[in-house]
Amino acid sequence: MTAIVPITELRNTSKILDLSENEPLFITKNGFGVRVIMNIEMFDRIKEYMLDYELAESLRRSEKDGGNVDGFDFIKELKDDPVFR
Repeated sequence: MTAIVPITELRNTSKILDLSENEPLFITKNGFGVRVIMNIEMFDRIKEYMLDYELAESLRRSEKDGGNVDGFDFIKELKDDPVFR
């Protein structure tokens, strides 16, 4: 279950740490969400997921735009290039 607590609860640090151990903890101020607290492992997983997503999206855009070249063709072009002879 998602935990939502008012910002005044940040004074109770042990409660905050307990609530944010296994899932993100949403902090509110005047009834509106203002922050999210999570443990480091969860943050690292999310960061890795976002990096993977960005790489996949970049590859997809590159394929769509025709910016990708087959690896064997690329090496052949390098071998044929007089600069690399």
